[in-house]
Amino acid sequence: MYSDLPCYIPAIDTVNTTRILGDDPLTFNNYATKVIYPSSKVKWRPNAVILVPLNSYHYGLLAAPLIHFPINAPLIFTNSNYLSEETFNEIIRLSPTGKNVPAKVLIVGPITKLIELQLLNAGLSTIRITGSDPIYAASEAMEFRYKMAKNSMEGKKDIMIVSAEDFKESIPAAYYSAHMGVPILFTYKDKLPEITKEKLIKYNDKNIFVIGSKQTITDHIFNEICSISKSKVDRIGGDTPYEVTINFAKYYSPESMFGFNINTKDGWTFCFGATNNWANNLSACIFAHLGKHSPLLYIEPLRIPKATSEYVLSVKPKETPMPKPPFMHGFILGGFNHISTNMQIELEEVLNI
Repeated sequence: MYSDLPCYIPAIDTVNTTRILGDDPLTFNNYATKVIYPSSKVKWRPNAVILVPLNSYHYGLLAAPLIHFPINAPLIFTNSNYLSEETFNEIIRLSPTGKNVPAKVLIVGPITKLIELQLLNAGLSTIRITGSDPIYAASEAMEFRYKMAKNSMEGKKDIMIVSAEDFKESIPAAYYSAHMGVPILFTYKDKLPEITKEKLIKYNDKNIFVIGSKQTITDHIFNEICSISKSKVDRIGGDTPYEVTINFAKYYSPESMFGFNINTKDGWTFCFGATNNWANNLSACIFAHLGKHSPLLYIEPLRIPKATSEYVLSVKPKETPMPKPPFMHGFILGGFNHISTNMQIELEEVLNI
């Protein structure tokens, strides 16, 4: 009966779900970093932060490989022309160490000099990793990743190709990139950009994974990539964006041990995000880097797609007379205006053992 009262506020979390609040992208972004880095005294304190503009999904996506070790840096979204007090305070709270990086703030994309000056005046060193064109910026981020992680083989054997025109099928790649440092390059549906082609020729010994359906990246492009690469080329697709996230969570390639390979009833954690909320979904890819190393699964604000619920149920451990680990868990990406209370309850029922 309490739900009928005007002052009633539903629980933020349930036994098997953790909701990351935030009714706007910047607030959500700051809450996500607080979950992963609750204090500047934790052993996994970030070495840097990656400052990306909020005007396009491309910059956060192409910057995802910079999240992974040895860099260890969360995405921090900002307006291109000014840094909000909330975001500035969060950068100060995170207190990046500057270890293993050329600067404490890595600037990706078109961000005004005024913001950079504000950070410098606060005692934070900065470096601009990329320019403003996202297609070229992706190649610049790739080279920076290779330079910074030259002593690590993680992410060195593979490249992911994603759509420069469809964020729903592209953003799942950010989670594996944050997880393993695999670079991301862009393509158009029917045309491979020249700079992307140049990088594929330069690194033609890498395994190439095309992320997305034939509706977003055609077979013509896939075949062109096959003609360039001297290694494995494969597509992780699906008929819908929901299926793309599911197939990515399932995928595994033994050639380079690429993929989350979530196919067994061992107990897993997933990030559940709405398909249209690219900013929240990108902010939360930090959960694939630290914590529970969680891939993204798409849901809708008011329902769980059948394919998603069936997949989660297929990897959920069976109930035993005396329940014991492993258990399932889910991060819900957004406030109640983005993903409803009933949706959270439905997820709780699917995840519960």
